[in-house]
Amino acid sequence: MLEITTFEARRRVRGTLLLSGSLLAFAGLVIALFPSIKDSGVDFEAYVESFPPEVQSAFLGGTAVDFTQIEGFLAVELYQWLWLLVLGVYFAYAAASTIAGEAESGSLDLLLVNPVSRTRVVVGKFLSLVPSVIAVNALVLAGTYLMVGFIGEEIDLTDLLTLHTLSVVYLLACAALGLLASVLFDTPRRAQTVGIGAVFAMFLVDSLTFDTDYEWVGDPAFSRYFDPTAILVNGEVDWDGIAILLAVTVLLVVVAAEYFERKDVG
Repeated sequence: MLEITTFEARRRVRGTLLLSGSLLAFAGLVIALFPSIKDSGVDFEAYVESFPPEVQSAFLGGTAVDFTQIEGFLAVELYQWLWLLVLGVYFAYAAASTIAGEAESGSLDLLLVNPVSRTRVVVGKFLSLVPSVIAVNALVLAGTYLMVGFIGEEIDLTDLLTLHTLSVVYLLACAALGLLASVLFDTPRRAQTVGIGAVFAMFLVDSLTFDTDYEWVGDPAFSRYFDPTAILVNGEVDWDGIAILLAVTVLLVVVAAEYFERKDVG
């Protein structure tokens, strides 16, 4: 299993570095804009309150935000949508390519003729995503903290570290969902479509139903249990939600492995 994990993780190094570089470039642009936003004198809170509640929920979560504070600005412009939606979609997409991609190319048959169980293959593929998730968070954490200091602002390192550490759990849950799609479908295109669609649909449903009479409809959404804005702005962590994400991640990987054990890959 570790051989599969190591091999696959090495294949992802270049993609991980490119992704991290792109995120750092975007973070740098956002941080560079903050001084002008802070000094503009515009009442952004009133502007945001003019948006429909669904839009506020999608980009602010359930936390009041002060745009003239670097924490609030970063939460809205970087973490609330980029981490929850874009990165969640990315890792679901990456995981959905693992088993289904090799099944389509025929390389999966060659892998399975070796003395390795199907469960080890599935778990090994999933674990190969862990270094990528950790590396992306570590690089963006370091870069963001340094860039914030460069423009003369201060941000609580503990809250920033907590946000990036716990986002690993959220992103792995998205990856586990993509992994399940990868064993359910024989073509990577279908698996990727299902993985991406599921993460996007959960984010959308969570945003539309949050703080409404139909809030229970969004309970299955992963984004319901990880709020970057609450962590970065108020230092509040939903530990019960993180525990749920961990449990769901393990469950999805187990279900994927069990299904793959019984699947006819021929």
